Amino acid sequence: MTIALRPLFASVAAALILSGCVSAPATDPAAKPAVQYGILVSNGKLTEEGELRRDLGLEHSTAGRHAAAYAQWLPLAEQGHSESQFNIGLMLRDGLGVPADAAKSLEWTRKAAAASYPDAYLALGVRHANGSGVAKDPAEALRLWRQGAGLGDANSAFYAGQALFFGLDVPRDGPAGLKLLLQAAEADTPSVRAQSILGMIYLTGEDGVARDYAKARKWLSLAAAGEDSQAQHHLGVMYQFGRGGPADVRRAIAWYERAARQGNPAALNNLATFYKSGKNLPKDVKKAREYFERAHDGGNLDATVNLGDMLFMGRGAPADRDKAVALYKQAAEAANGPGQCRYARALRHGEGVSANADESAAWLAKAKAAKVACDTRQALAAFLK
Repeated sequence: MTIALRPLFASVAAALILSGCVSAPATDPAAKPAVQYGILVSNGKLTEEGELRRDLGLEHSTAGRHAAAYAQWLPLAEQGHSESQFNIGLMLRDGLGVPADAAKSLEWTRKAAAASYPDAYLALGVRHANGSGVAKDPAEALRLWRQGAGLGDANSAFYAGQALFFGLDVPRDGPAGLKLLLQAAEADTPSVRAQSILGMIYLTGEDGVARDYAKARKWLSLAAAGEDSQAQHHLGVMYQFGRGGPADVRRAIAWYERAARQGNPAALNNLATFYKSGKNLPKDVKKAREYFERAHDGGNLDATVNLGDMLFMGRGAPADRDKAVALYKQAAEAANGPGQCRYARALRHGEGVSANADESAAWLAKAKAAKVACDTRQALAAFLK
């Protein structure tokens, strides 16, 4: 849960700080009472002077003058402006312009939430999900995200929907999770990640949702246009194999290339296979090997096996069977079926590793249990491809 939360929230937080407010720098802004600034907030809205401070704050924040931004936003926050309270909370959390202070950060963020500022619910939910400055409490995180979603915040709806649909540290509720993901994906400012996840849900038909290629293509197309690399890769798969429409390998390659430019490991692996075979792209074994290496470094186990094949057969560089078999073993131990097959074959024949018939049989059994066929002739054909 923690891994899924941190990257998105970091980007959200950065964007929200830039939408805040600022004024002239002060030596000790926290020490000056709000009254000296006059009336900046009236009936919950900024006065003309308050708006000026907000706009100056944006200029300072954009330019990286965080202390000046803090000095502008603090009086607004003290007079009850919820957006400024939230921004002050973020600055105290991250030590932007002021020393980091988790307790004060939490206090300001809670004030923003009490004033029904949607992004504050997202931030507080992340804190409780990660146990950051508060006790880890996934149920409380979900409650806060649902409140943010109720106020129309797409990112809160995304986090709540993801947690419920997949049962991430909370009891699973597929229908409720799907509804929240749809809310996030259909918002005026939609969550691209929600669109991407919806595309995958409909593509695979997982967790009680019927497979629907038309819906999968719709959501993946939207997320791909929003530069979500996972969606770009999966949309490429749909075009390559004709899922939801006629196969179109050229369009598939175009989507793989867009995803690969962002370093997507699966897309890099798929492009490498085209360069290796010379089908639909000019044959280029050196580029294939480079792409397999990048995809392997990114954690794609199919690329780990494919790179092993290149090393085993000396494609794109001199052969190195010891390293190739080490890669097969790595993939096998990570429960990759083709890797288990390759490693079993290497053990059987003593290629790149000492022969061990019993261990070879054990790996073949694991592959069979995972419903992966390890036909010797097929394995040999794969090696020689």
